[in-house]
Amino acid sequence: MRTPGVTAEDDSDRLHPRNKRLETKMGNTVETDASIAGAVDGEIERVTAERLRIRRAVIASGFGTFVEYFDFSLYAFFATVIADTFFPAGNRTTALLYTFGIFAASFVMRPLGGILLGHIGDRIGRRPALGLSVGGMALASALIGCVPSYAEIGVAAPLLLLGLRCIQGISAGGEMGGAQAYVIEVAPERERGYLTGLVSLALLAGTLFGAVSSVFVHSIFDAKALADWAWRLPFLISLPLGIITLVLRSQMEESRAFTRMEERGTVERMPVVAILRDNLRELLIVCGVSGGNLMLFYMTVAYMPTYFQRENLMSGTAAAWSTALTLIGGMFAIPFWARLSDRVGRRPILLAASLGTVLAAYPVYLVMPWSVTAAAIAQIALGQLEAMWISVAYATYCEQFSARVRSSGVSLGCNLSSILAAGPAPYLATWLIPAIGRVHAPALMLIVFSLLSAAAVWGARETAGQPLV
Repeated sequence: MRTPGVTAEDDSDRLHPRNKRLETKMGNTVETDASIAGAVDGEIERVTAERLRIRRAVIASGFGTFVEYFDFSLYAFFATVIADTFFPAGNRTTALLYTFGIFAASFVMRPLGGILLGHIGDRIGRRPALGLSVGGMALASALIGCVPSYAEIGVAAPLLLLGLRCIQGISAGGEMGGAQAYVIEVAPERERGYLTGLVSLALLAGTLFGAVSSVFVHSIFDAKALADWAWRLPFLISLPLGIITLVLRSQMEESRAFTRMEERGTVERMPVVAILRDNLRELLIVCGVSGGNLMLFYMTVAYMPTYFQRENLMSGTAAAWSTALTLIGGMFAIPFWARLSDRVGRRPILLAASLGTVLAAYPVYLVMPWSVTAAAIAQIALGQLEAMWISVAYATYCEQFSARVRSSGVSLGCNLSSILAAGPAPYLATWLIPAIGRVHAPALMLIVFSLLSAAAVWGARETAGQPLV
């Protein structure tokens, strides 16, 4: 029976073999187009999900690093107040040396933290290690804000301070190695430098928050309130910040590199032993490169505010503002150098940073006494060199090691060098100036460590654009 409304001619055309083939081809084309569209949509969803996963990883890692270095830097920004609070009245330089001695002691504990938390990161997973790191740091910082003064409990005050700083040192020892190892394992090959640079930016941001907190407290409260209780407020803020970070990091997915090792049964049982056996050269390179970087960072950010006040170049508030501007300038510079390292390589930028520090160190300290403006500009100039250095350094460290020992290798290498280059830096600089009678004596420390770092960079292999192992 003919379909109503369809003529015999129409029916004949529809039933013609050629038209049947055309109709079939058109149907197949529609099906093919639908399949392509579905595949494209699926790929877009996959790429979007992957970018979201990477973004979450960077945010969780970066925010934890922000909190970690906010907590750790507070001690340096309040060093003069802490010296008066936790040590007996008398020679102020001696009290300051004791304060920086405790600062250095926390760095002695960092290799232990690197070994413990690095072992957890390489043996159990990156996520558990990152949670322990930030939790320990936040709790210790909050407790520092609760320790009574020397006038109240005597010698127990500096002993408690020392113990809590050691806990901070252990926590900090596993933070950057673990966070950067995690990020570099989730990052696309062409963005490893950039994304690890963003975590380094968070390090400066946390330190900046510490400086701004110092400015705020010094500006709002008078000297008596500051000495009695106001300096404790930023330390107490650490606890809620730590809780927020723990929530963020609990939602992170485990690194796929670590998951693959678990599936294949290739997780290293004793990562530190494996490093000493198989990766001693890479460990020494990380120690050498990080030495100059750490010396420059802690001399510029941790020591210089105290130096400005001790040499009567700036007030405490002005020194904190100068440090804040230095950190802001560095934060703007880091993304540029990090992206550039993905194009031209890590070694050229690290060599430029280390040799630039060698050339700039003495002139910078020479011009500081000219005026407040000259001192601030000098500090900002050193901050730009540090930004060049730190933007690339951690990608280089992570790329030296395989996934089975990456967290331990980076943590151990950086923290071993921190014993000499970071922790003692403020102490040595404070001691060196009167010892040799020259205010620019700290420049010698920068020059020596930067030359050693340049030699280590020269011996390192280029890793940008190379597959991770």
